[in-house]
This record gives sequence, structure tokens and C-alpha cells, in this order.
Amino acid sequence: MRGTILGVHGGRGVLIVDERRLEFPMTEWRSAALPVAGQIVDFVEENGEARAVFAVPGAFAAGGTARGYSGSFMLGAIGVGCLVLGFVIPLLPTIAAFVLGCIGASQAQAEHDDTALLLSRIAWIGAVVLLAVGVLAMLAVLAFIGTIGFAAVFEGLGPEHW
Repeated sequence: MRGTILGVHGGRGVLIVDERRLEFPMTEWRSAALPVAGQIVDFVEENGEARAVFAVPGAFAAGGTARGYSGSFMLGAIGVGCLVLGFVIPLLPTIAAFVLGCIGASQAQAEHDDTALLLSRIAWIGAVVLLAVGVLAMLAVLAFIGTIGFAAVFEGLGPEHW
């Protein structure tokens, strides 16, 4: 039979088949990699439990990703990547980190994914801080240049004295 893994908890896996939930002990897992939520599996049903559970190579349920990461996790991870890139290229990646972080945080709350929520919050809060620091730095440079220009005019040093 074929089913989809819902999750693994306490040494037992849970999968769903035709609107029914079946459990299997981890000793019945027959694939090399650990089971991941959303993974499609082949198994034999015995006494209301799944036995000889194998992962179907490359098969995931709709909405699943190849490594079992949720969409909100991916948004948060990409947001953190954009935030790091924002230290090198100042504006656009930082704005992208803010947007991705906000969207990822709302999705992570809906999915109850704490790791994705943490990554998304790091992305959008870090973006706000980085943008604020950038604005303050620009204001400081403008104030410094303005002070030099004001002092030059105040002392009567115009362009004709340069």
C-alpha cells in the first residue's frame, strides 16, 4: 500500500492512508534516510499497523519539499540569507529580508513551526535594525558635510577661496 508520513514521535511513525491513520514502530522503517513528514511510503498493513515501511524515492506529498522543510522555513532561511547579503549590498536585500521575514512569520504561526518562526523573526527584525542603522549613518554623514559647509560659509570661505 501507499501512504504519506504525518510525522515521527517517540520512536513511532504515523502515516495516513485513505483517510485512516496507521502507526509503525521505527524498527519497521526500511530506508536509509530517516522518515520525514510529507514523504510518500510503501508498506504492508498487518493488524492495523504498518510494517516494512519503505520511502518511495523522490516522492513527496503535494506541498512538501525535497527535504521536508515547510514553505515558511524556506522563507525564513532565504530572509536570513538576504539579511546577511544586506551587510554587503545595502538596500534591496535588506528590504527583501524584511518582506520575506514578515510573510514567513505569518505562515510559520499558521503552521505552528517554531524554527521557521524564529528564522523569519530574525530576518524581519534584523532588516529593521539594519535599515535604521543605515538611515542613522546617512544622517550622520549629511550632518558632518553640512557642518563643514556651514563653517566654510560662516567664515567667509566660499568657492572663490579654494
